[in-house]
Amino acid sequence: MSRGGAERAQSGTPPYTSYRTFKTFIEDCREHGLPSRVDRSVLTRFSGVVGAQLMHALRFFGLIEEGGRPTERLRELVDAEETGRWRERLLGLLKERYAPLFAIDLESATPSHFHETFRKAFPAADAVVQKCVTFFLYAAADAGVQISGRVLKGRKPRSLTLRKKRPAALSPTRAAETPDGRSEGLAEGGKTPSEVLLMLLDPKGMDEEQQAAVWTLMKYFKARGL
Repeated sequence: MSRGGAERAQSGTPPYTSYRTFKTFIEDCREHGLPSRVDRSVLTRFSGVVGAQLMHALRFFGLIEEGGRPTERLRELVDAEETGRWRERLLGLLKERYAPLFAIDLESATPSHFHETFRKAFPAADAVVQKCVTFFLYAAADAGVQISGRVLKGRKPRSLTLRKKRPAALSPTRAAETPDGRSEGLAEGGKTPSEVLLMLLDPKGMDEEQQAAVWTLMKYFKARGL
């Protein structure tokens, strides 16, 4: 990819697909070999929307050229899985493509400093920016980047930071009253159904459509006061 092409990709919208989707594609290339070009015929495991978002991510990182042709850096990233250089290669991509973020001290950045820097460097609609940030946090964690705990609070991918626990058996919910007198379902231990749902689900194991379904259910819980 030319230097000008790389600069245009860097100034565009960052990946907003799930990081699991991106990593799955890399693993598929390692298992089945690098395709002559990346198109729908090699993205059959992804839906049309997710496949388009993945293509966008690959272009942003300079992993494919016009027409979907793989670049040498994609080959290097795929090979890095077997040579033990995955973190090194991934970190190199992140530092290049998210240069404005690495220009600040990510380990001590405040949430406002981090988000202001991100939005200034990669302006987009709020909903898109939130997905872009989520992808970056997953990728940064996988690359071993130290991010401020203040930035990660309430956002840090559970599967990348905490040891998985066996979910406890759920008992029937008990009723509680909210301050306005509405009944609210609480699971054993005082947890709401939405809290239990977040404990049981692993975002890393879900694709974009599954994540969207979960958030739709979460919105329903919130509307019902659950």
